[in-house]
Amino acid sequence: MKYGNAPAQHGIWDLKFEEYMHYMYLPIHVPERPSQIDWPKNLAFAADLIEHVIHHEREVRRNRTSHIYVTARRGYATPGNPLNRPGWHSDGFGTDDINYVWTDRFPTLFAIGDFGDVSEDHAKSSEQFTDVAEKSPHITRQTYRDKELLRLDPSVIHTAPPIPAPGGERSFFKISFSNSRYNLKGNAHNHQLNYD
Repeated sequence: MKYGNAPAQHGIWDLKFEEYMHYMYLPIHVPERPSQIDWPKNLAFAADLIEHVIHHEREVRRNRTSHIYVTARRGYATPGNPLNRPGWHSDGFGTDDINYVWTDRFPTLFAIGDFGDVSEDHAKSSEQFTDVAEKSPHITRQTYRDKELLRLDPSVIHTAPPIPAPGGERSFFKISFSNSRYNLKGNAHNHQLNYD
């Protein structure tokens, strides 16, 4: 795989978070309930965006995904605590997962260009992504507009942005499509879906 591709742009979306929240990989579609897509009522503010993304993926991927997850975070970001994963990385490394990301402030930083040969080992690849993104003159580092929805496949290398002092409120929204069960302690549980 060629790493260092740019994300695909899906326009500006004016999401309005009404509360601080921390949903981490909340399942909204699972194989145990193949005809059902559902999310908690307090995520209704993002319903149009969620429906747009699901429709687009069904058109592009012909509904080949068994799991759909939502990550929704709003909190106070500070230097050293951007509320997202730090370090240069690929979402879904080694998979065919697709992620859509959106933020209203302090946008995600992308590294665009040719990363060359990248190890299939997760730890080694992370070191390579960091080394190339930070040192190569052939890599362009850039952000996109606030509130822009971006589609990332695993070839898109990015990191949480540096947060200037004193920081401020930041909202982040992500929709993930995968054929894997994200089964880590701390992930959100959707009590509206019946699954293990």
